[in-house]
Amino acid sequence: MATFDSLVASEAIVKVEIQLGRKQSPKRLLFATPSFVNWLSERVSKDEPSSLGAVLRPVEQLDFLFYTFVSGKPLIHCRQFRAIRVERNAVWELKTVDFRIFGWFAMRDCFVAVFGDWADHVKDHDLYRGYRLEVRRLRRTLGVDDALCVEGVNPEDVISV
Repeated sequence: MATFDSLVASEAIVKVEIQLGRKQSPKRLLFATPSFVNWLSERVSKDEPSSLGAVLRPVEQLDFLFYTFVSGKPLIHCRQFRAIRVERNAVWELKTVDFRIFGWFAMRDCFVAVFGDWADHVKDHDLYRGYRLEVRRLRRTLGVDDALCVEGVNPEDVISV
């Protein structure tokens, strides 16, 4: 079975660096698969407008969500993050108005992003189940066992307040 360090060493997951204030230090960790990093880079380079009429552009929404997460600021359960389904080793979703990001908590305060998609596309095509199954499949492929997945589905199980 894989360890967290071995996943990082093999670059199966990479740390996502978020710019914090000069006197701030990260309170939570954000990692991602290389394919998620590619998806994110594409979003940043295109800087698309909000398909749902949000004030912030989608890339600004992601920046705000990631900053909020990594800086340790409170996240609103169900509005900014939630477990897709109540189950052992749940797949979680980080949310903005325009985007849904699917992944898992490898440990408390450490999210691994696997897939990102437009919120309206996910909702219109009811893709939650498919993304949940794909995250679980990827974890099996990477050799991620129960020790690298937070078992709880309550907000306080996965993030410090």
